[in-house]
Amino acid sequence: MKKISAEIIADSVNKQGDRITSMVLTFPRFILAELNTHRLFSRNSASSRAIPFKKMVEMVKTDPFIPIAWQKDHKGMQGTEYFEEPADIVEIRQEWIWGIKQAIEIATEMNELGVTKQLCNRLLEPFMWHTVILTATEFDNFFNLRCPQYYYPLSEGVQSGPFKSYIDMQKKHVTMGLDGSTETKLKINKGQSEIHMMALAECMWNAMNESTPKQLKPGEWHIPFGDTISDKKIRNYYLTRREDPIDIAGKSAYTQSEIDNNTSYGYPSYEKYEQPLRKKIATARCARVSYLNYEGKDDYSADIKLYDRLLKSGHMSPFEHVAQCMTDDQYHQNIKGHVDTVQETTNWKKYYPSDESLGWSRNFKGFIQLRENLE
Repeated sequence: MKKISAEIIADSVNKQGDRITSMVLTFPRFILAELNTHRLFSRNSASSRAIPFKKMVEMVKTDPFIPIAWQKDHKGMQGTEYFEEPADIVEIRQEWIWGIKQAIEIATEMNELGVTKQLCNRLLEPFMWHTVILTATEFDNFFNLRCPQYYYPLSEGVQSGPFKSYIDMQKKHVTMGLDGSTETKLKINKGQSEIHMMALAECMWNAMNESTPKQLKPGEWHIPFGDTISDKKIRNYYLTRREDPIDIAGKSAYTQSEIDNNTSYGYPSYEKYEQPLRKKIATARCARVSYLNYEGKDDYSADIKLYDRLLKSGHMSPFEHVAQCMTDDQYHQNIKGHVDTVQETTNWKKYYPSDESLGWSRNFKGFIQLRENLE
């Protein structure tokens, strides 16, 4: 069964300390709008328009989203009281499941009448799990707004906190005596975001705290799924399908047998073919999240063809996840916002950008998206 989660698929840092992180997120579909309000995030998302109707119905039937807790009616945006009586929870859960069955039934009837999946699938969205591939260099504002605010009860009337993560709180108070259940966590959480949004933000916070970013040199690339892309398979792809008229060994192409058994010829340089193909494959995998097959089948030919179609048609959002580490010159030439330091003399003024203003390209700091290079 699915659950709210965050899995890092690439994590990099430059010499200035700017960190870029790509992750696969799983969460209930109905909080997607809240995630999308954070515009410093680059993201690609599973699509209700792209996924076949029968596949969508099967996903909702076998693994529907069911809320982690049942909050009582309240004024304002966020309440603090939850149903706790087992009988009440069972009854409310049954009503939710009944709603799932009704939605499936109505959507199926509409589909049988010939209505497009783009509409039929929408009826199932409240009960769907959702997948997003997200890349960003700036998370502070998101975490400050969306993470839980856990307060550990030290004694009567005395609290320690807030903590953005239950794990962080455990590290601080090893003998806290709290059981870690959803009910307990909600009781000590004073955060004002929606509870499933807070659960997602907490997963993202923990994933980043547990990950060690890879140090990149200027000009090197941050490549999502890069660790799962095979150098040997890329080499095989290149040498059997290459379009260059001739390579350094004097051959226009190699058979699979020659690739597997012959080591006497020389390969073209890594930069010439392997890195560009790796970037194409990673970009295509990020795009495939629309159809929920982003993990691919190690069919690099299909990935590269998809990359070329996306570029030709102008679907550019998948090209934002692969990013190049800035050189020193690029870092000081890319400035965001206004300059805020002024040196004055009698006849002139000189303006200096602050360190916070340096290194910005689109919504990333310290890194340039593949999209920027292409456009």
